[in-house]
Amino acid sequence: MTDPSWKAMAASIKADLASKFPDEWKLPPASFPLPLDVSHLVEKSELLNAAELKIISLDATGLGEAIASRKWTSVQVTMAYAKAATIVHQATNCLMDFFPDEAIERARWLDGELERTGRPVGVLHGVPVSIKAQIGVKGRLGTIGFIARTRVIETEASLVTVLRQAGAVFMVKTCLPQAIMHLETDSFFGPTLNPFNRSLTAGGSSGGEGALIAGKGSVLGSIGTDIGGSVRGPAALNGIYGFKPTNGRLPRGGGGMSTMWPQNTIMGTVGPMGRSARDLELFMATVLAARPWEFDQDCLKMPWRREEVHWINGKSPRIGVMWDDGVVRPQPPMRRALSIAVAKLRAAGLEVVKFEPYKSAEAWEIVSSLYFSDGGARVRQAAHDSGEPLLPLTEWILSQNTTERTAEDIIQLGLRRERFRAEFLAHFNAANVDVILCPPCPGPAPVLGTSKYWNYTALFNLVDYPGGSLPSGQSVNSSDFPDPEYSFASESDKEVWTAYDSPETFLGAPLGLQVVGQKYEDEKVLAALIVVSRIVQAH
Repeated sequence: MTDPSWKAMAASIKADLASKFPDEWKLPPASFPLPLDVSHLVEKSELLNAAELKIISLDATGLGEAIASRKWTSVQVTMAYAKAATIVHQATNCLMDFFPDEAIERARWLDGELERTGRPVGVLHGVPVSIKAQIGVKGRLGTIGFIARTRVIETEASLVTVLRQAGAVFMVKTCLPQAIMHLETDSFFGPTLNPFNRSLTAGGSSGGEGALIAGKGSVLGSIGTDIGGSVRGPAALNGIYGFKPTNGRLPRGGGGMSTMWPQNTIMGTVGPMGRSARDLELFMATVLAARPWEFDQDCLKMPWRREEVHWINGKSPRIGVMWDDGVVRPQPPMRRALSIAVAKLRAAGLEVVKFEPYKSAEAWEIVSSLYFSDGGARVRQAAHDSGEPLLPLTEWILSQNTTERTAEDIIQLGLRRERFRAEFLAHFNAANVDVILCPPCPGPAPVLGTSKYWNYTALFNLVDYPGGSLPSGQSVNSSDFPDPEYSFASESDKEVWTAYDSPETFLGAPLGLQVVGQKYEDEKVLAALIVVSRIVQAH
């Protein structure tokens, strides 16, 4: 396939998407050029009425309750979010597929069922849920970020089926990066931009979800996927919430696309992104109430167990703060956000102690070696089949300890992984904490094309620990200057700190935090995240 062919195909896909936006939902020409900060563009656009603005201000939990009580119809809610998604996409390039007619038809059916039976079909009755492009929604476009691997999906992901049964309305599929392996979102579709500062990335690989939810074009994003930080990173960079469960807690079968399937040396984990901490728990409890282990062979028989949340000191989570990972120290804004959070937690009476980092350089060496057992052959073949060039961040991740592995190589890497997991568990237990509080990334959203430090999140993929991101309540301000006397801790540290040249470049970018706990203690992690979120965001 020649080079012009893939460009023509990309242009055709983008033109098809553009044709689905009604003119009356588009921003007027006078709106352009857009400002850097478009986080409140939907509210300021005057394209939504007062009721629609109220609808998009709620989290998924509140919205579901409002629909169930008949404050608004599902059709009203769907129309509000169809308009909002159109606006956010124009500012951030976050959507890959848009199907409002199908969504409105679904919403009408849901309204009819509520009228007929007097009760909602499920806790997500009428709630719009956005879906990452790789996840199977029957009859809709799917991709792994290459033209040659972009197609209409014929089967539906198990998780999508469960959410439909709970009453969800699907209307959009969101952008992801080439090969689904960037901490940014860029492909033949172009880059997805951060709604708080459009010169910065929305993160990846679930950056389309992050930008859309942050801009109020979606209320609940299912389903980001996380194999190195792809849910937690974009959530943090866009000032929203995201959760990576322990592998196996949620169903992942059916209708998905991957550059690694069926490799299981390191597993990607599906997880929710949303506007509130309670929405993450709502998502987990709703999906697990459907008993997904009965129809998904990879799902553990483990219901949602709120009753098993117990704290070491009996009254509140004992928190271990990992100030840095020993390789790359947080940039000034992130250090400030974490310091403020710790001070607030201590003032609220929580016990907060230091958690020492553990062999982070070795962790990255192991996890990056586990990503592409085929040496990246499938990724390169996908590019070759359409004639697309590999993007710089794709080339970069393929340069990180990537080589074609023999059976013996894979065995030895598996042994290293298991030894590291055992050591980290002992390290965690010795700290005597319920959860870890740490940065989800070195700083605010990076400038486009520069996101290369994964290990604040990838470490916890290696050990398969559940973790969630939350907004710190802080953002980059003009006082967050680099320290001119700072001494670099490593070459990676030098690269990360050099990239943070001035607060002016990053002004307004949200600063997120990460809460992590032990394997299978997902309920405990989300309970702690809810506590931490309430305290750190209090004024």
